[in-house]
Amino acid sequence: MALTPELYDTPASRLDSFVAQWLQPSREWKEEVLEAVRTLEQFLREQHFHGQRGLDQEVRVLKVVKVGSFGNGTVLRNTTEVELVVFLSCFHSFQEEAEYHRSVLSLMRKKLWSCQDLLDLRLEELRVVQGVPDALVFTIQTWGTAEPITVTMVPAYKALGPSGPNSRPHPEVYESLIEANGYPGNFSPSFSELQRNFVKHRPTKLKSLLRLVKHWYLQYVKARCPRAALPPLYALELLTVYAWELGTEENENFRLDEGFATVMELLQEYEFICIYWTKYYTFQNPIIENFVRKQLKKERPIILDPADPTHNVAEAYRWDIVAQRACQCLKQDCCYDRENPVPSWNVEMRKSRFREVKLIN
Repeated sequence: MALTPELYDTPASRLDSFVAQWLQPSREWKEEVLEAVRTLEQFLREQHFHGQRGLDQEVRVLKVVKVGSFGNGTVLRNTTEVELVVFLSCFHSFQEEAEYHRSVLSLMRKKLWSCQDLLDLRLEELRVVQGVPDALVFTIQTWGTAEPITVTMVPAYKALGPSGPNSRPHPEVYESLIEANGYPGNFSPSFSELQRNFVKHRPTKLKSLLRLVKHWYLQYVKARCPRAALPPLYALELLTVYAWELGTEENENFRLDEGFATVMELLQEYEFICIYWTKYYTFQNPIIENFVRKQLKKERPIILDPADPTHNVAEAYRWDIVAQRACQCLKQDCCYDRENPVPSWNVEMRKSRFREVKLIN
């Protein structure tokens, strides 16, 4: 397998072909991974877990959703990490999910070991991993993938109603989320379909920019600072979407190098970042309005999850490290057009750290 060339040695004019040749996954490889995931999804849909004390006598899987890069269509070539959210019948509220989350993880862990199809896929390292929220993590492998596939699986309360994930949820859903007062991000899996669709239905060119930003972040930030508390990829994705929305007015035809340079410049201004959307929740409801306004008065950077207003995905991370790396990146060939720096888009950042920004519909 050929090694991916250095992004920093790639001229700005070659970034489109860099993404197409080195970052875009092949259809055959992607299908091989997804076939293994389908085996897991089929098993889950057919299972009826026997409940423990406090749970329903029978726990059914209502739905399995691929999230993350595989779900939203921005997966990088040879990525072997798949994220699944499993909606279960035993959760009837956010409070119940918080109370029984670990019990359900234990049930699911025992059940997975009984699946011969998964054992045939060399199921290994099945463990509960603490996080926001806690998750089941394990590996499976197919004959076509050189590396084991790491699956992260999170059980969740199906909070969205029958209107479906493409429409705006009823305000009562967000009222109950706010009243549950959970740890920020703990209930985000309930809104995973909204998170996925927020990126999934965007133009192909934007997904190329997202792949480029993610490749840079994994290669030149996370790989070189493995122990630092760095922001999640999701925060970088949302910042990139924001840059495109404001910088191009959502134009599908734009220069990849300009978009990349814009994101690098925004990362250097992390102390002024304050981003949120009103696609799924609005200020028309006073409970939601009061809550979001309080969120926006907190210290920057602020990137509110477009599907979950209780979660500032940028909070409490080492953005200073990311900013330093972005500064270095802007000096490399990938951000230069011959002798000149690549121009960036005009994306306004407020210079007051606590001033509100306008709504993005």
